[in-house]
Amino acid sequence: MTWEAWVTLAVVFAVLVFLIRDWVSPAVAVLGGTVTLLVAGVIDTQQAFAGFSNPAPITVAALYVIAAAVEKTGAMSGLLSRTLGERGYVRRPLARLLGPTVGASAFLNNTPIVAMAAPQVIRWADRRGISPSKFLMPLSFGAILGGVVTVIGTSTNLVVSGQMQAAGMEPMAFFEIGRIGLPIALVGVVLVVLLSPRLLPARRSVRDELAEESRRYTVEMLVTPGGSVDGRTVESAGLRNLSGLFLASLERDGTQVAPVTPETPLAGNDRLRFVGRAEDVLELQEVRGLRSAEEEHVL
Repeated sequence: MTWEAWVTLAVVFAVLVFLIRDWVSPAVAVLGGTVTLLVAGVIDTQQAFAGFSNPAPITVAALYVIAAAVEKTGAMSGLLSRTLGERGYVRRPLARLLGPTVGASAFLNNTPIVAMAAPQVIRWADRRGISPSKFLMPLSFGAILGGVVTVIGTSTNLVVSGQMQAAGMEPMAFFEIGRIGLPIALVGVVLVVLLSPRLLPARRSVRDELAEESRRYTVEMLVTPGGSVDGRTVESAGLRNLSGLFLASLERDGTQVAPVTPETPLAGNDRLRFVGRAEDVLELQEVRGLRSAEEEHVL
């Protein structure tokens, strides 16, 4: 291979590493690779800026404007609420969701559609007590399947059509790939509706996890000198397997000890920091040899 080919492979590999490691934004990584090839003399100025003259990026940008207008006006909120409805558990609402998703994705970019529909789907699932994970991945699959129906369904179709035109071929017609893409989309939707409720796990939403995490509480207890805990290890004092509580750290004479192991010895006036649910903190009040670090302030 020529030196230009080796330089191109090295730049492509470097761009992939930057994208995978997420060291810089994708735009900076790709533009940096192009500039590197331009400075090295592998490509000329016309080749470096040829992508900006391709109609595909302009078309994709226009689709994002339309998608942003739909999001700002809230046009999809009422539509999704009526589409999902209140009947059925997973399969029936999923079938009602994927139909409009596939249809909209055939004429708009996939990413804005998923970004607009996902919050509505999560709120609907939370209201019905259903795990949102049963709907979010099928929603993404439906948007992908809709993209194979028309030439503007995905940016990939537009790029391929633009490359065909640049090579002297006729660009793809609007519904040209629909003859194959539409049957594939229909079969794909049926398979997603049938298989996803069985295969996808019922994960909790991020909102539920944050709500549970917000109920966690930190409390500090002092080891009473000469008490039943003084001189014993954490495990022998019964402070290792408390229900809903975890001994996170220990402070002794201004020195922090973390993490606290089961064999860590306890001494009088040690400050123990426990983390757990607020409703389980009262359990510490029943442990002999410990007293609340805030007791003196309360008194």
